[in-house]
Amino acid sequence: MSGAATVPLFAMRDALAPLLDEVAARQRAVLDSGRYILGLEVEAFEREFAEFVGVRHCVGVANGTEALTIALRALGVGSGDEVVVPTLTFYATAEAVVNAGATPVFCDVDPATLTMTAATAAPAIGPRTAVLLPVHLFGNPAPMGELRELATERDLGLLEDAAQAAGATLGGQRAGALGDAAGFSFFPSKNLGGFGDGGAVLSDDDEVAATARRLRAHGSEDKQVHTEVGYNSRLDELQAAGLRVLLPRLEEWTAARRRVAAEYAKAGLGELVELPRETAGAGPCYHLYVVLSERRERLVEGLGEAGVQSRAYYTTPLHRQPALRRYAPDRELPGAERAAARSLALPMGPALEQEQVAAVVAAAGAALGSG
Repeated sequence: MSGAATVPLFAMRDALAPLLDEVAARQRAVLDSGRYILGLEVEAFEREFAEFVGVRHCVGVANGTEALTIALRALGVGSGDEVVVPTLTFYATAEAVVNAGATPVFCDVDPATLTMTAATAAPAIGPRTAVLLPVHLFGNPAPMGELRELATERDLGLLEDAAQAAGATLGGQRAGALGDAAGFSFFPSKNLGGFGDGGAVLSDDDEVAATARRLRAHGSEDKQVHTEVGYNSRLDELQAAGLRVLLPRLEEWTAARRRVAAEYAKAGLGELVELPRETAGAGPCYHLYVVLSERRERLVEGLGEAGVQSRAYYTTPLHRQPALRRYAPDRELPGAERAAARSLALPMGPALEQEQVAAVVAAAGAALGSG
């Protein structure tokens, strides 16, 4: 890329900047309190985020990866079990399965929505399958209704990887309230991003939540008796304080992201590339705006020359990652392979201006010989 970017991939900073003084004040109050671990800020954030999502329990943990690991174990997953995972996702989804002591079994994704569906998950289910682990990839919810039917029919647990989906909805319910439990990430680049690492397990199930609370604190409820071998995985007070400032803005930011997606379509981007396809009944939160193009390399080059940031995600599906090849299935996974070869994230965020959207589309047209 030549020169500084004029259109950033993550257009969030200008939306965040007016809130930083309030974040600093909240975090200063934490410093003055002297209580830095599992204090009043974490308790308040857990209550507020559970209410936002529409579930009874939120358990703050250290990061999104451990949110999934702890959630799997809270659902009873362990050695000898298998968990069905889409191969097109971030490495941590499968890593959490292995860290929980289970075996990931990779399935394909729908070529349009890029999510696990009942049709792609069913071939991966076997006698040892314990849980389906759909990913709301790029902020687009997986079709949880049909996945719930499949899970119920096969007597399986259903865990949402909602790391990229804070603020997304499906059929009027929020992502994180659609399965037996959900794992969220508050990594800084996420739609609800903190100022360091953070994550949460959400569930309506009292026992799942109670188990998650023990597991995050060395498998203990009282620091004296340890009933499980757990983790040291707790959301920090400083992170919770910052997240409490941002959470009330999440709906507004999600609406802005959806407006940007609509502006891309209105500006004619669909004449140049394959636009993201929303799951039926979904309100995606567009953590990333990912298009498909057979000429991805040329598109990246042309966008860069115009000062537009872009990035290809998950170009190596999980079943071809060196550490996970031993779990690779015998069957082909063409939907994931096609997306891995063609997908490209374009600028997205609540601070992206209409003029910047137009600049992206113009640069894409010039790069592909259509503008």
